[in-house]
Amino acid sequence: MTTHRPSPFQRDELLERMMGNVEMMHRMLGKFVAAAPEVCDLLESTVRLGDAEAIASCAHRQKGAAQTMAAPCVADCAAKLEQRATTASTAELLALVEEFRDAHRALQSAWAAECDASCAVGNPASA
Repeated sequence: MTTHRPSPFQRDELLERMMGNVEMMHRMLGKFVAAAPEVCDLLESTVRLGDAEAIASCAHRQKGAAQTMAAPCVADCAAKLEQRATTASTAELLALVEEFRDAHRALQSAWAAECDASCAVGNPASA
């Protein structure tokens, strides 16, 4: 049985949050995607230091940001990290951080495809 994975981001939902402004959607999602490597590295470092409170706090912030950006896969991974921060082993948490990185990579690919599609139809807002 295959499991259904949601799209890396829900375009219509995000566009509605941005009041229909495609340029703002691209700008905000672009900033979120650009910050991902640093956030992932911070989470990994925090896990390696064993600071459960900091892991939970960072994961909680990322969950909220991902929900705002209509990025359910990233939000789900952040929620798992937040929930397991105090109970999982370092190895389990590092595996969750890698899952979080993978979700961000999928989001980055979806965002790039969105930008390419906007450019292909002559939308100057994506430039």
